[in-house]
Amino acid sequence: MKVKIMTAIAAGLVLAAGMAASAAEPEGWKFELTPYLWAAGLEGDVTINGHEADFEKEFSDLFDMLDIGGSLLGVVQYNRFIALGEVDYFSLSTDNLDVEDQPPGRTLDSKLLIGEAAVGYEFDGFMEGMKMGLLAGARMTSMDVDLELDAGETASKDNDLVDAILVLRTHIPLFPSKIDGLAFNPTLAIGAGDSDLVYELFPQLQYQVTDHMMARLGYRTVGYKFKGEHNDDNELNINLAGLTVGLGVTF
Repeated sequence: MKVKIMTAIAAGLVLAAGMAASAAEPEGWKFELTPYLWAAGLEGDVTINGHEADFEKEFSDLFDMLDIGGSLLGVVQYNRFIALGEVDYFSLSTDNLDVEDQPPGRTLDSKLLIGEAAVGYEFDGFMEGMKMGLLAGARMTSMDVDLELDAGETASKDNDLVDAILVLRTHIPLFPSKIDGLAFNPTLAIGAGDSDLVYELFPQLQYQVTDHMMARLGYRTVGYKFKGEHNDDNELNINLAGLTVGLGVTF
């Protein structure tokens, strides 16, 4: 089932990109290295060793939940060929959980380390200045989750996941005749593997401040659906979302 879903998604993205493609002159080498701050909140449900917990935070709670979070994005491009790598780390604390068979006031602490690498090709879009990058790669996730129970007990689960992903990156200039260097730069990623489903939605504004400095502002959502092997009473259905701000170098 996972293979069929991934094949259908890949076929759809290739068809869309192929319809938009057109010839262009080579552009040579381009590099970007951008660190981000990611104020990520957490919502969803988790089952650890048979203990279920539900959680949901409003946008106003995102900064209160974050202990520490950040990302580092690197992009290398030669003519139309693209390679990107991204590393994310964040630590979150969620309180006031609804935990099955437990009194209110429980907490969930989670630490995630995400590494992603992908390579692909860039096509021209259907409007002037628009670019569409189609990439394939892998996402590696190390996830450490601790669920506080009654009487000071803690249920813990560590997961190391590897998932194949497809990535669509789009670059759309905004007001090019009035503001030089401003663009809408959304990213869509979807995949599966050790997880039943992983996905990412990352709309962001990009501004080329100088020839060698780029600013980014966006809102990033990353989701996981995972069930442990052999029905081992461990499940994750989580969604991480929050504002991002980054200042990087280009050359």
